Amino acid sequence: METVFGFSYTYCLCRHYHDNAFVASRALHIVNGISNHHYTFKLLEWFFKYQEKFYNAQTRNLTRTEVVNEIVKSATQVVGSSYLGTLESGFNDRKTDLKTRVSFKYSAARGVYGTPTFFINGFQLPDAGSPLDFNGWKTIIDPLIGNKTTKNSDNMHYFL
Repeated sequence: METVFGFSYTYCLCRHYHDNAFVASRALHIVNGISNHHYTFKLLEWFFKYQEKFYNAQTRNLTRTEVVNEIVKSATQVVGSSYLGTLESGFNDRKTDLKTRVSFKYSAARGVYGTPTFFINGFQLPDAGSPLDFNGWKTIIDPLIGNKTTKNSDNMHYFL
């Protein structure tokens, strides 16, 4: 589980168990730790779009190292070649392994069995099995944070 802008999301990249979902999730944790969250979401979208590339049958004859190398190569194309070394070293960093394991355990404890599954502040969104656009998220989040369109000038006199 990672927190972005005060909201929690859990990486779970498969509709059913796939051997390489952990490696893909780990790549997301690495990118999330080295860049702005824009790249994390770009990579997440890339994984959803091309997840069949890493299904069990497609990678059956590949070693784990070959799968990691393919994911690093793909992630580098998404986030930029300047992150190649960081992505490679991230897979040798115990912290990214632990973050990914905690994320998996969190999602399992929350009953996540498919993707996408969305949580806001620890609560699962009902009927949110499809990706939402900005306006969709806005209609969910705005009521939770209140209307921010009015200026709160009444409280300014406390600072004078």
